[in-house]
Amino acid sequence: MEPINWREVYTRTKEFIKISLKKYSVFLLRLTPHQNIAQAVLSYTLVGWILLSLPFMNTTDVSFIDNLFTSASAVSTTGLNSVNFAESYTFLGQMIVLLLIQIGGVGYMTFSSFVFLSFSQRHRLRKSQQEALSAEVSLPNTLKLSDFLWSAVVFTIIAESIGAVFLFNYFRHHNYGIFDAAWYSVFHSVSAFCTAGFALWSNGLENFADSKTINFVISALSLAGAMGFIVATDFFNFVRRKTKEISYTTKIIIVITLCLVCVGTFTLFITSPRITLLEAFFQSVTAMTTAGYNTINIGELSSCSLLILILLMSIGGSPSGTAGGIKTTAFASVLAIMYNRLRLNNRIEFLGRRIPLVRLYAATSTLMVYILSLFASIFLLTWTENLPFLSLVFESASALGTAGLSTGITMELSAWGKIIIIATMLVGRIGVVTFGMAILGTDEDEHDENEEKPAEREDVAV
Repeated sequence: MEPINWREVYTRTKEFIKISLKKYSVFLLRLTPHQNIAQAVLSYTLVGWILLSLPFMNTTDVSFIDNLFTSASAVSTTGLNSVNFAESYTFLGQMIVLLLIQIGGVGYMTFSSFVFLSFSQRHRLRKSQQEALSAEVSLPNTLKLSDFLWSAVVFTIIAESIGAVFLFNYFRHHNYGIFDAAWYSVFHSVSAFCTAGFALWSNGLENFADSKTINFVISALSLAGAMGFIVATDFFNFVRRKTKEISYTTKIIIVITLCLVCVGTFTLFITSPRITLLEAFFQSVTAMTTAGYNTINIGELSSCSLLILILLMSIGGSPSGTAGGIKTTAFASVLAIMYNRLRLNNRIEFLGRRIPLVRLYAATSTLMVYILSLFASIFLLTWTENLPFLSLVFESASALGTAGLSTGITMELSAWGKIIIIATMLVGRIGVVTFGMAILGTDEDEHDENEEKPAEREDVAV
């Protein structure tokens, strides 16, 4: 037997990788921006699945389907678990999940574009990257893509760092060692900001139901991530005096977010007599921001309370943020249509401003496609699973909204049920409209003959 020529093996491997990357780059250039987003989500999920399937990533015998479920849940920043996450993965496995959460939360195109921009000599994005990034993030005309990119990354680092400091201080004062306190604080700060909902305790955050620090820090991080990078960029520009006032989109996001939190807290508090006002507030925030953390047992809530949570999870966060759902701006647009049509107004206005027709089309399309997607997921689950109907509806709504809350049936799902939830989570993170465009292979037309000129109005992100 001839000895192995390791130099030749290295040369051939290097050449193979080089050719493969070149072909992959050519393949990406042929995709539409929306197809680019879909393939990025699927690629990260596949890589995460392979890594989590390595023997030293698991503390117990975790099946391939469960590893795929965990990878998809992390990439989509959902937080649903088909196994006991805290006890099934080693420290390295949890590190992989944290990395997937971070990439999924910041955004695939945002992450890759920032890396390219950092190492690019010209400090400019390619046209294909700009198109893909524009497809992933919906920005008003008042914000530049480059400003958004840098503000998103800086805001993420600042928010997660501040959250980690507060959590570390709490854990250190509650009998946690330095390493455990540091790891727990970093993991939950990233998970909360990215609205992922993964926890290192098997019962979520139920042990901290009475802790004001945990409740308010996690809520603040979830709101910061869910309200989106548009708000952060807008405030950065306003503080630096690059703009004279806060944009219309930011005002809509703040108003709708505050209203949803207040309504959710009040309704949960009166429909669930066993929970405190702090628990109602926390659960309302984590449902609306699709963070998915729980300080109470969701399975013990009344049907009325579960319906409220389904509504909050379905509306979700804001555009260009870490949360899922229909989005607050789309919800505001639909409300504006209803209100103005009931008053027989031809102009659709919200907060005293007219909403562009193209954004109304986008909002109504998003709502209809979202409802159809949710119906399809519920239908398939009721077909394959023999579990309570409301629990299946709640599970589907949580998966599509990438919320991660569950009544406790996730581990009881069959293999087909898990596959359905995996697909639902990925579609929810890609975006129902973006996913549809990726399947059809078409680009969104940003121009309309009947639409107002840009100079005549301020654009709104939906």
